Amino acid sequence: MTENILRDDIELEPKALAIGGKRLEILCVKNLDPFIAEMEQAGRQDFEGFPFWVKIWEASIVLTDRMLQMDLDKNKSILELGAGMGITGLFLGAFGYRVTVTDNNHDALELVSRNAAHNGIENLQTAELDWHHPEIGKTFDIICGSELIYRKSDAEPVVNILKQLLKPEATAYLAHDISRMSMMHFMEEAEKNFHTSHKGMSFSGGGQKKQIVIHTLKKKYR
Repeated sequence: MTENILRDDIELEPKALAIGGKRLEILCVKNLDPFIAEMEQAGRQDFEGFPFWVKIWEASIVLTDRMLQMDLDKNKSILELGAGMGITGLFLGAFGYRVTVTDNNHDALELVSRNAAHNGIENLQTAELDWHHPEIGKTFDIICGSELIYRKSDAEPVVNILKQLLKPEATAYLAHDISRMSMMHFMEEAEKNFHTSHKGMSFSGGGQKKQIVIHTLKKKYR
């Protein structure tokens, strides 16, 4: 695993999370005040700079459950893209899959590493990955990710990463809340290079019900 240092003003608390019949204790960020203070100091008024990586997204839970149901070959290499809390990677690792969890945020990667150690998950690696300058040095059988696209400008870099890092005949699984309109632009770009299929699924929790879409992408060969 990569060695990162979690900033010392981040307070953690354990939360139980069960997916696919397995329960993990996930160390989560307890207090967002340090991040909010930073945003206020920088004069940020919108979501720019908000630490999206601290949230366990409903889409990541749905994607994880779906991938575990697929009974994937455990010899296949899996990359989680823009992982944040790394929920999918952690659970896949707990079920014995070989996973590389990536993000461009040092604190996110350190927290994933801590959660892997906390739950005795040894077959998980972390790696820093900048979407605009991807330097990871290998390709993968499967790439997965949740709630990746927040801006139209994210679409092209993510498409390029999938083109570069997916092995021939490999598959990507991307999940998002159906209300994420920027994902429509991503899919328009992705369909130029990938065969795509889509599956809608429901998630209920915390008194809310969300509609999650899982996209499956496979490379086109002309």
